Amino acid sequence: MCKYLLFIFLCMTPFSLLAQQGNEDDPFKRDPIFNKSLDDLIRGDRESDTESNEQDSAETAIKRLSNRGIDLGGGFEAGPYYSNTLYSQYPNLTGIHYNRVNGLFLGFKKERMQWHRSSNFLNIPRIHPHGFIGYSTASKQWDYAIGLERLFGERKHLMIGAEYHNAIATEDYWRTGLIETSLTSFFAAYDYLDYYEMEGFGAYAVLRSDRWIEAAFSYNNDKFSSSEINTRYSLFGHDNTYRFNPPVDSFSDEIDLERVNLSFSFNPRRVLIADKFTFSATVGTELADNGGTDDQYTYNKYWSDLRFFYNFEPGSILKWRIKGGTITGNAPDFKRFFLGGIGSLRGSPYKFFQGDQMLLSNLEVQFGRPANRAGAWLNEYNIHLLVFLDSGWVNEDTFTGMPGNDSNDLAFSNLQHDAGIGLGTDAFRFELAWPLKTFDSTPALWLRFNPTF
Repeated sequence: MCKYLLFIFLCMTPFSLLAQQGNEDDPFKRDPIFNKSLDDLIRGDRESDTESNEQDSAETAIKRLSNRGIDLGGGFEAGPYYSNTLYSQYPNLTGIHYNRVNGLFLGFKKERMQWHRSSNFLNIPRIHPHGFIGYSTASKQWDYAIGLERLFGERKHLMIGAEYHNAIATEDYWRTGLIETSLTSFFAAYDYLDYYEMEGFGAYAVLRSDRWIEAAFSYNNDKFSSSEINTRYSLFGHDNTYRFNPPVDSFSDEIDLERVNLSFSFNPRRVLIADKFTFSATVGTELADNGGTDDQYTYNKYWSDLRFFYNFEPGSILKWRIKGGTITGNAPDFKRFFLGGIGSLRGSPYKFFQGDQMLLSNLEVQFGRPANRAGAWLNEYNIHLLVFLDSGWVNEDTFTGMPGNDSNDLAFSNLQHDAGIGLGTDAFRFELAWPLKTFDSTPALWLRFNPTF
């Protein structure tokens, strides 16, 4: 249902909007602190204004951190939050992190799928190496990836790349930030993500317009393996607080998946469409026909993400995210949809709802101090009060094109609703959420270092 709503919104967008050119900087340009040029490191030479540029870059990154959170601000690493939506078809953890599988992971990383690079590798025009290497102190293993990208065209709006990798990754990056999870894991033993090991290769192509459109294709062939808990240490938490890390599937701890992925995004960098309004939309599909690898798992996964932002009064912002998806065929457990807990239904138990169809709505209203500059209301969040309503539905039956059981049909009466309040900034915030049905009235308290979306 969500995907049909999304296409309607895209069709309603005036085509003239796609041709508009603003005076702002390139919205696809990102310059994280920990993303230095590998070419500079190898050659050791720098331009005369490099020091000034690096200082400006660090100041910009720190500002994004304070305004948008430790992960979603993209100040430290672009990661899956300021890269193409297909970024997480490849290993997606940060170069330095802590979790119950890897323990402390120390590595060096060069991001993939980034448009902002201007240097040339070994004087070869437009060739950009990427990848990472690091050591996990708990699992006693080396994780690594190595790849190359090249930009094509006069405006460098076409990117083609490939990568080989063997590393730990997660499907849960959208629920809570990756750096945020490292902090809560190390200090309090709260690790909300589930992890798996992926070994394989992939190739991708990403095409963008000047401001509004980004489309991507990726072919991936990976062996996914279940990962065990290798440490329960935390500085202030209890070892029994750590969750069980589930296998990739209840029938197998090792799965070979060959996949084709497509995505299309409108306004992925949230450029303002009007002075007080903007929205972004993304649709994607993962097509896995594994007759030649592991024919037990053959499925198609479709998903969409629609986000609205409206500054209806000075200092008051309405934010609304709608996520939806469906799976046909037989997908492994870790590819299914899960709702509940941090980042989704904030008053419900974590990942309580699971199935092959999903709809999620997160509606938030913030009340805070107005932005200091005209048009900056979306990026300059000061301390604010927050009220929110989370609503979600999951169908536990595999979608076959026929209506499911009455108890699982998509209807307002079958939605789980959680309501709550919050106080803080988008870089540091307390949230209190109550379930309105299904569970008792005990609220859940969250300490966040990122906005929900």
